[in-house]
Amino acid sequence: MTFKSIDYSGPVGKSLVRKSGREKVTGAATFTAENQTERMLHAVAVTSNIARGKIKSIDTRAAKNLPGVRAILLPDNVPSFKRIKTFNDSGMKHSLASNVFPAAETEIFYAGQYVAAVIADTFETARDAALLVKVTYDTQSHVTNIDNAPANERPESLMGAPAVITKGEDAQHAWQASTVKVDADYRLYGNHHNPIEPHATIAHFGKKNGKPFLTVYDTTQSLAPGQATYAALFDLAPEQVQVICPYVGGAFGSKGAMWPQSVLACLCAKLVDAPVKLVATRQQMYGGTGHRSPFRQRVALGADKDGNIQSIIHSGIASTSRKDVYNEAFTMATRMMYSTESLHLEQSRCRLDTQLPTFMRAPPETPGLYALEATVDELATELAMDPIELRIKNEPEVDQHTGKPFSSRLLVDCLRQGAERFGWRNRSAKPRSQKDGHWLIGMGVASATYPHNVFPTQVDVTLNENGTADIACCTQELGTGTRTAQSQLTADMLGLPIKKVNMRLGDTALPPGGISGGSATTASVGGAIRNAVEKLKEQLLTLAQQQDEFKNASLDDIHFVQGAVTDGQTRLPMEDLLEQAGKPNLTARGSFKGPEEQKYSAHSYGATFVEVAVDEALGLVRVRRMLGCYACGTILNARTGRSQFIGGMVMGLGHALQEATHWDHRYGRITNDNLAEYHIPVNADVPDIDVMWIDTPDFNASPIGAKGIGEIGITGVAAAVSNAIYNATGKRLRQLPMTPEMVMG
Repeated sequence: MTFKSIDYSGPVGKSLVRKSGREKVTGAATFTAENQTERMLHAVAVTSNIARGKIKSIDTRAAKNLPGVRAILLPDNVPSFKRIKTFNDSGMKHSLASNVFPAAETEIFYAGQYVAAVIADTFETARDAALLVKVTYDTQSHVTNIDNAPANERPESLMGAPAVITKGEDAQHAWQASTVKVDADYRLYGNHHNPIEPHATIAHFGKKNGKPFLTVYDTTQSLAPGQATYAALFDLAPEQVQVICPYVGGAFGSKGAMWPQSVLACLCAKLVDAPVKLVATRQQMYGGTGHRSPFRQRVALGADKDGNIQSIIHSGIASTSRKDVYNEAFTMATRMMYSTESLHLEQSRCRLDTQLPTFMRAPPETPGLYALEATVDELATELAMDPIELRIKNEPEVDQHTGKPFSSRLLVDCLRQGAERFGWRNRSAKPRSQKDGHWLIGMGVASATYPHNVFPTQVDVTLNENGTADIACCTQELGTGTRTAQSQLTADMLGLPIKKVNMRLGDTALPPGGISGGSATTASVGGAIRNAVEKLKEQLLTLAQQQDEFKNASLDDIHFVQGAVTDGQTRLPMEDLLEQAGKPNLTARGSFKGPEEQKYSAHSYGATFVEVAVDEALGLVRVRRMLGCYACGTILNARTGRSQFIGGMVMGLGHALQEATHWDHRYGRITNDNLAEYHIPVNADVPDIDVMWIDTPDFNASPIGAKGIGEIGITGVAAAVSNAIYNATGKRLRQLPMTPEMVMG
């Protein structure tokens, strides 16, 4: 399906300050843990310190004697609830991320599992009492090292695709027969998300209209799925549950699914029949809210002497948990990135005694493109060919996996325009040939991509008699400027000034929206807004036709210009039209779920350019400058769009050079579960970052011409950094993060 194009002439694309900015800098924005309710108590979880085993006993005597302790939630007094299947088994009907239910299990599946909770008058009392709870275990042997776990399982599905994909003749045989070939193995440590706002939940079971009613303030990217999950857990109808989350202080995928602390807060509230707040500690976020799996990958590429790729092999292993299943489809991008005669993709999984992995910014593409794009660079070296020209030479005409045409691609444009702006022509192809004092200088490039996703969404758009418009949708504000961008879109489509449009979100009392993940929010909400505006147009036409001057007007004649309805000749302000009709407002509910059958292969694309300086004696890598050039369709807000691109690129720097979750595998526990030892980029690590984009709407992909931008920024960074390090030093580093020891080795 191709959507009719829109000629944006108003606020869309402008660089506007986000509507939530003043609220946040003045402290007026209320995040989950800052909400207050009457009679609110505080809960603190007790976590297991073993990776696998069974609980023998829990001694709560000292904790109960602490003044202010109201109750202690234990496996033998957990209130009744339904054990529902995780989202992995139910296609996101429920957002629950684990079949391991907090404080309801006597079997331990990972260190950090919630085994009990203390409920008290104050947080300090609950915290101190939780430290007094003593748990004894029967321990069992565990495995937390991916290299020690048998990869003897093959996923049934990887995001809807098979775990093994082949094209053409045997890819291994084609690789062997290739004139030029490379074959490389890649190791990636696991990562943790570390948003500034910790996961938090406030839960209260009460009554509404004589029926049980659950109110939950939750840190979540999934309000509507969360509502369905709470309803299923506690045998309520969805309308008996309200989930509220107007602001999210960072998420990056960690708040896309419901983690145990949310369920634990509800169980505590049910036990004491009072509102209960539970905030995960920073340490608990390493064992209780998901992570990026460690990976082992192989990429082999074969080409003829002219650089035509004849064989692509991408295979490897990702881990999941012992109890549940989450599969990261790291071969996903490889199936459509480059033209080839033979393709073989294959993934296996192993099970570890860790908590369930989960989505982390650009889940499959971030690790997968690192391995693919680093190997493409190595192939270019073997061919003595410019790595940009090699990519352009192997640009596919259609999606190699599905055979569908691309909705739009423009990757070649990103590579060429980015190269021009970055000064790629000044790069020396010979490693170790450019220096600045004792620093070795190198440049690297990598392609970037992320699929275009949409989720079912409904939106109410209301025109008011005072000339303003309101948008209402149960979506989330992750800090990316959703309220601002969607207000710009609505204002542009209605011909209103941006200051006359406001948006309400963050509450399941509003029309249901999808998950704020998969870079899908802008297109999903925007698609529903377009549908609502089209319905409003029909309603306004009916009202306008009651006026003599519009009596013969058709739907195609009607346009919105500067807050008025016009047929090109006659202009009538919308508020006058409403007043004459005796209506205080008009509301239309728009909906969008995407086409039932997608005839295009729709993705965002980009190119990442990096310049590094390397001090081999100390093993230091300093990224001196970066450029990202992207093709993501319509950018609704230039300022917030640029911010999202930069955010992804900075997170990519952490993935490339700093971030790694370290384990003491003897005990199955994380050793750097804090921000002092889990290193993420700070201001001093962030270089000169330049962002540009190709401003071409893609109405083959979405009704508003926009595709996702929230995640593509991270996807090419690690490979571009790795390729730049090679250009500087002549060393291929095939492990993330790339540490000083590797640089010196």
